[in-house]
Amino acid sequence: MTHQLQDYTTSEISWITSLQTCLVVFLGVFVGRLYDIFGPRPLLIPGTAIMILGIMMTSKCTQYYQFILAQGICTSIGAAMVFNPCISAVSSWFNKSRATALGLVNAGSSLGGVLIPIFFRTVELKVGFQWGVRTIGFVLLFLSLVSCFTVTSRLKSPGRQPIQFKKTYVDPFKSVPFTLSAIGIAMVYWGVFIPISFIPSYAVMHGFSPTMAFYLTSIQNGVSIIGRILPGLLADKFGRFNTYIIGVYLTAIITVALWIPASGHLPVIIYAAFYGLFSGIAVTVWQPMIAEISPVTEIGARLGAVSAIQGVSSLLGTPVGGAIVTHNEGEYWGAAVFAAVMMFAGGTAVLCARMFITNGRFLVAR
Repeated sequence: MTHQLQDYTTSEISWITSLQTCLVVFLGVFVGRLYDIFGPRPLLIPGTAIMILGIMMTSKCTQYYQFILAQGICTSIGAAMVFNPCISAVSSWFNKSRATALGLVNAGSSLGGVLIPIFFRTVELKVGFQWGVRTIGFVLLFLSLVSCFTVTSRLKSPGRQPIQFKKTYVDPFKSVPFTLSAIGIAMVYWGVFIPISFIPSYAVMHGFSPTMAFYLTSIQNGVSIIGRILPGLLADKFGRFNTYIIGVYLTAIITVALWIPASGHLPVIIYAAFYGLFSGIAVTVWQPMIAEISPVTEIGARLGAVSAIQGVSSLLGTPVGGAIVTHNEGEYWGAAVFAAVMMFAGGTAVLCARMFITNGRFLVAR
């Protein structure tokens, strides 16, 4: 399959998407605090403009460094200013059903992950890469403008005030449950994006056509819609920590049990579907989990603080996975084991936080 970056290795290309993921979540540490001060709209409007500018510039990219600047940096800065305020705004409106609400919101990214690759592939074959990317940009511009006019916070914005760095970014980590949860979530993020990034190339190695391998991402995201909505319902009923921990452990287990031995078309598709189902828990339930142990007036800043740590780990995860694949001469089992170990360790750290909160009691809906 030919493309603009066909002369670069998988590991080198993965730095673009890793940088994108990193900045979207890492910048939450700043965007979250600005949200607490000004509310969502003053961030959504300029964020939309920056994001669309980055997408349009991506359509003109032909060199590696250009993709880094346009897609990896510019688009990501704008996306951070759009995504993080929306999550915080929804959190402000719900308490008892917060996980369900956030699951529905996050399901939107899975739905986009199903439709946009298929839509882009269809348009690109007809009008080429440049106008394919631009068409995606126009679609996202319309959707983002809807968000600009509809997303509001339940809390009244206090307006401009001095940023108290210690109170905002240091004091939360004096809480043992918060610190353990943040560390655990970051470790999970270090591993969870490795299978998502490498399943298509793994599929090609095992006989998939490039087109079928491309659509595995849509299969993952399609199943992930269920994996983001259903866990929210379960989390509100049985506890956010409980749901997150079990979901992360199951994601780690199927990565070892299903990915490593998968060699034919059906086993790879089954793994992609199951991974989409369970990994949705890892990337969704942490938000209401952190909000549960945070004062409502500090939800934006605390989600942002955790996102900053996630950003660093997500930046490293996929390139490390790519380096492991290269070191093993194209074999993916090492990357699968690394991803599973990181997720299992992260889930265990969150389990320790839960046990601290419940004073060691297991049978508690927390």
